[in-house]
Amino acid sequence: MRRDTLHMTLAFIGAVSPGQLAVLREIAGILAGAAFDLQVDRVGYWPHKRIVWAGCSRVPSRQRRLFDALAVQLAEAGFVLDGHPFVPHVTLVRNAHCNKLPELTQPIHWSVREFVLVESLLQSSGARYRLLDRWPLQSVPDKKISKGC
Repeated sequence: MRRDTLHMTLAFIGAVSPGQLAVLREIAGILAGAAFDLQVDRVGYWPHKRIVWAGCSRVPSRQRRLFDALAVQLAEAGFVLDGHPFVPHVTLVRNAHCNKLPELTQPIHWSVREFVLVESLLQSSGARYRLLDRWPLQSVPDKKISKGC
């Protein structure tokens, strides 16, 4: 994958009409997610899709809540997701034949402060992505547990 194509998908929608695109923008605009940090700390391989990917051993609760809220809104608007469990990942290699996976020597820290709507343009040279819109995530400090006296 080219560096400019690396991304983590919250939900894959597929082809949409201009009217559906407007609905997607409306849904994204009402989501109220909080910023979060990812620790990309593992590499995996899906042989049925021939994809090598990097992902997280632990899904941050804020990312899970953002995905869940998005999935509910999409379903209510009539969009159908693929039904697979949410596995946050970055696709590294497509059409891979993999016998042994590389290991990450240290986790990659990723500060997620926004989410975006992207159009996937398939070309003979591979996928190209066009940014359609972006929405900031709220900066909310983690709650600290205080011990009483």
